Amino acid sequence: MKSRFYGRIYWLAFILAIACKQSYTPPAITNDNSKFLVVEGYINVGDDTTTITLTHTRNLNSDSTIAHEQGAAVAVESDDGGVFNLTEVSSGVYSIPSINGSPAAKYRLTITTTDGKQFLSDYVEYKHTPDIDSLYWDQQIDGVHIYANTHDDANLTKYYGWDFTETYEYHAPFDALFKVENGIIVPRFPDEQIFKCWRTLHSTSISVATTSGLSNDVVYKKPIQTIQQSTEKIGVLYSILVNQHALTQKGYDYWQQVSKNTENLGSLFDAQPSQVQGNIHCITDKSETVIGFISVGDVAQKRLFINKNQLSYWDYPPPALAICDTVHLNDGNTQFYLSIEYIPIQNYDLTHVFAAPKECGDCREKGGTTTKPGYWP
Repeated sequence: MKSRFYGRIYWLAFILAIACKQSYTPPAITNDNSKFLVVEGYINVGDDTTTITLTHTRNLNSDSTIAHEQGAAVAVESDDGGVFNLTEVSSGVYSIPSINGSPAAKYRLTITTTDGKQFLSDYVEYKHTPDIDSLYWDQQIDGVHIYANTHDDANLTKYYGWDFTETYEYHAPFDALFKVENGIIVPRFPDEQIFKCWRTLHSTSISVATTSGLSNDVVYKKPIQTIQQSTEKIGVLYSILVNQHALTQKGYDYWQQVSKNTENLGSLFDAQPSQVQGNIHCITDKSETVIGFISVGDVAQKRLFINKNQLSYWDYPPPALAICDTVHLNDGNTQFYLSIEYIPIQNYDLTHVFAAPKECGDCREKGGTTTKPGYWP
């Protein structure tokens, strides 16, 4: 399975400021930070996929999309001479199915961009990740809370990180049983259904923990994800795949500081933000800033399903809104409406059609796909 360590972390700035009574625009907003390379990923030594994503920072006041670093040469090197080349599988995303290296070796990431810049991470020791003992949930007033338990009998791990991928099934308000084909309304075949969809999302928050201050290397009831009450994610069936990684102390310290800088700001009493130094460096220009931290090891995974029927109350889906009301179209206006933004729901004869807005009859309008995941029950 593919591990996406900490998901999509978009670095928009490095130094923020707080003003008391007058407006202030921090330099991080106005400075041109578009050149800063962002490196995301985790080197999985073993049978699991290693995926590295390369993007660039953008200013806080920028409305541009994330810039992906395409066409780079990306590889993993071990200090015992191994070289493992990654392939660009999509824009700025580089991957290798497995790295058959030695757990006794140290590993680093090498990157050469199309403009000739070279980047190296520090050599990092391999750390074995213990299994996730249990993944479970409970329902509270504000929603469903998901937790993980783990431990290391050898007391060697001590620093942990988690990320996850969640997938949920959802349905359109109406089942569009017909379609327009060559200007004619015809039945929609079962394999063309657009009523049932699945959507997959990746974690965007930072989740780490340490047991270094405890007598036993045990993590109990670590919060992984919270699903807000009565939302679409558990409107039918929900799944979460949790990835657990063992970290070095330096890796833990890095992500802990990043978490403070990005999530714990908001008052004068919060820890003040600072630029965080990772373990990746530009060797062709030592003054250039690089964002990211590479860790090495294996991954422990566990999947959990939650069915809406398992919950004591979950008011979703809500009653159809006015926007989802059907309209009765006769022969004079059928093609006009269907050609713009309506789709046929029912067709009683060739001239009388009940139609609904696309977002109410086509589940794909909300970002999902009609392809059922292979692991789905």
